[in-house]
Amino acid sequence: MGTVRHLQTEDADIAFWDEGSGEPVLLVHASFCADWFAPLAQLLPGCRVVRTHRAGYGLSRDLSGGLSLVDHARHLADVLQARGIERAHVVGHSSGGSVALQLAAAHPGLVGSMVLMEPAFPHVAGESKSDAMRNAVAAAKEGDLERAFDFFPGHVCSPGYRDVFMRTLGAAGLEEAVRGGRYFFEHEMAALGGWDSDAAGLDGLGQPTLLVAGAEGERLGTPYRVRNRALAGRLAHAEEILLPGVSHAMPLEDPSLVAQTVLEFVGRHPLDVVRGGQRARVGEPGA
Repeated sequence: MGTVRHLQTEDADIAFWDEGSGEPVLLVHASFCADWFAPLAQLLPGCRVVRTHRAGYGLSRDLSGGLSLVDHARHLADVLQARGIERAHVVGHSSGGSVALQLAAAHPGLVGSMVLMEPAFPHVAGESKSDAMRNAVAAAKEGDLERAFDFFPGHVCSPGYRDVFMRTLGAAGLEEAVRGGRYFFEHEMAALGGWDSDAAGLDGLGQPTLLVAGAEGERLGTPYRVRNRALAGRLAHAEEILLPGVSHAMPLEDPSLVAQTVLEFVGRHPLDVVRGGQRARVGEPGA
């Protein structure tokens, strides 16, 4: 896993890893589990991979108890800036995809491109709330995090998703994901619901963006492909892709396929930085 580092901010203690060399790729994980991207981080040769545990998950702490999506994005910007990274590709999954969008809107100079895997928000206008989420919230309020986990993310991941966690992260990883539901239901759910994507200025984003959906989601009836299509209509340079054989748990279900998808996209959109009025590729002398 490499060396874990910590960055203290005014409202959080953020654990992160910074490994490899090449163009920087920032991985922004989804809710519940801090290690959705742990397998992927090992499969991006030629990249400098920065991976965090977002505040409230894994080894990171939320010191305020009232973080917004804007705050979660700010923490990512703080990590990049602390590591001297001026521009990065950003890969976000589910709620992490929403945080990535906020990061790109608030710090456009930091984000060179985005790969967003079934971002949780924004929802499509008129979209109804799922019974699965309502049931999960009710179970969490009763303190039954196991049942809440089975309602959601169980509703949006292919059957056998617990086996996927066990295979990739082990029993401890599955237990950590179940426990992570406490932070999601008590804190992050409100942060996501309070995010105003219109105010964030998503329609003005110009970064090349790949919107990824899992083909199994079509069979499960998840809303992510529709959300991706709507989001693509708002972004200036977006394209969509449907990955075969995977659902919302795609970073754990098939990390090799996801890694190939990321590498192909970032390879088509090399980063650049501007210094002294001159533009240079990241990794070139002086860049």
